[in-house]
Amino acid sequence: MLVPPGVHRAHLGDDAVAVLSVDTGKWQWMNTATERIWSAALSGTVPELVNQMRAQGVPGDVEAIVTGTIEQLQQGGLLTDAGLGSPVLPPPMPAVTAVATPCSRPGWTVRMMARVGLALALAVMRLPMSARMRLLNGLRFLPSAPPSVAASAAAAVLLVRPACWPGRIACMEVSLATVLTIGLQGRRAHWVLGARRLPNEAHAWVWTPAGALGLSGRDVDDPRRPWVGVAAAPPIHSFE
Repeated sequence: MLVPPGVHRAHLGDDAVAVLSVDTGKWQWMNTATERIWSAALSGTVPELVNQMRAQGVPGDVEAIVTGTIEQLQQGGLLTDAGLGSPVLPPPMPAVTAVATPCSRPGWTVRMMARVGLALALAVMRLPMSARMRLLNGLRFLPSAPPSVAASAAAAVLLVRPACWPGRIACMEVSLATVLTIGLQGRRAHWVLGARRLPNEAHAWVWTPAGALGLSGRDVDDPRRPWVGVAAAPPIHSFE
């Protein structure tokens, strides 16, 4: 289906879809019915859909259901005035098939870079999500990070994370700091924003061809409800 600019979507399985608007930073999980209404709103075929739903015997006030759903989609930034949609879908995302092995205690130089990377990440997090992703797109020209560099940076960021901090330092900040720390070493990793279902959750992690970083503890990848990447910066145009 067509999607508006700045919107990313991915199938989570069992007719569930996760949608992220990078302009608003808002997530929405959809079932088949909601995605059907979204598609009709984007293509300008809402009256036809209402008639179809009535003919199919959908219970309740069909027009009110469709109107309410469209209002929610508008609030989430999934319906814009920038046209009916774009035929260019986001590049495919790799499955989380491997989790990178943590390294031993990183050296002093890497820990210092991690302090800088974390400070930069906390500053960048004040920007809209779309601006963060545009900034990270500049890393696309760097060579991919080898496993040792990626794992060392990830471990260093966790070590330098302050125990007491008045704001949030969670998955988004930690993963962003890891990508920036790797970038300070002249290498590239990808900041991935993803989701899973039942219960619906969003998460951020780091991806390199060697595996994923930031999928541990309560966020470990579960084959029964796996994490699915929805958007990445820089974009992952191939699985390298």
